[in-house]
Amino acid sequence: MKNKFLWAMALSFVVSACSVASIEDRYLTKDVYNDVNDFTLQQGDNIPSVALADSQGAKHNLRTLAGEQNLLIVFYRGDWCPFCINQLESFEAVLPELDKHNTQLVAISPDSVATNKNTQRQFGQNYLFLSDENLAVIDMFGLKKDETTPHPATLLVKKGGEVVWFYVSKDYKTRPAGTQMKQVLTRYLK
Repeated sequence: MKNKFLWAMALSFVVSACSVASIEDRYLTKDVYNDVNDFTLQQGDNIPSVALADSQGAKHNLRTLAGEQNLLIVFYRGDWCPFCINQLESFEAVLPELDKHNTQLVAISPDSVATNKNTQRQFGQNYLFLSDENLAVIDMFGLKKDETTPHPATLLVKKGGEVVWFYVSKDYKTRPAGTQMKQVLTRYLK
């Protein structure tokens, strides 16, 4: 029994040590934040017309999706990254708010379609996981950190395709959390 307790405590410590740090509140009232020099989008740009495969292998075009609804796009490093998974988990609390604002959560990573299928099972159908295995779209957005990993980014795209807010950072430990995105949604999608 003592070993189980110690094991549970150690696991709890590891998980809490890998929790995402929320961004500073001042970035919620500022239109954009970016410290990645190669990032290609600006506020007011239209989301490009690019298609990626979902967890079932079906292709989805970002511009087409944005023609139907608002998008909350999260570029993340992969299912192996505890900070990424923690950020995605934080969005579960605001799924009703996303629905209220007709906003689809789109998560893009270099994970394979098969890996995304497992991640989809973990999070359910309210998330759309898209695979960019060769980092082509990630590179097109200027988010490629190295040959296998993107910089994390969170973008809010209004229905019609206009990029209205983003937080892009080299710091993989600091990202907007779900409760913070609720404020962003309220501000930009009235």
